[in-house]
Amino acid sequence: MTTILLSILLLTDIIKFIIIIDIILSWLSLVWLNIRPKFVSDIIDPIYKSVRNIIPTSFWPIDFTPIIILFILIFIKWLVYSSDPNIATYYLDITNF
Repeated sequence: MTTILLSILLLTDIIKFIIIIDIILSWLSLVWLNIRPKFVSDIIDPIYKSVRNIIPTSFWPIDFTPIIILFILIFIKWLVYSSDPNIATYYLDITNF
């Protein structure tokens, strides 16, 4: 069970960092630099589409989908930590080499 919870925590962190990379790269499009690696779009676009199908997340030029997904990831991490309070010590040992 601990391995599954640690995997969920690690996966949420990886997705969080990829979303942050996607947000920063989208800001570069304001200065006409359209850079978006294929691995970012392959990972993030299905997640964005699933959230957009459930909730309308765009308000004119602003898309709130990444913010909603980040809140969902925070909620998932909260659920994992509340299910096993000792998981935090294992997770900190893994992420801090």
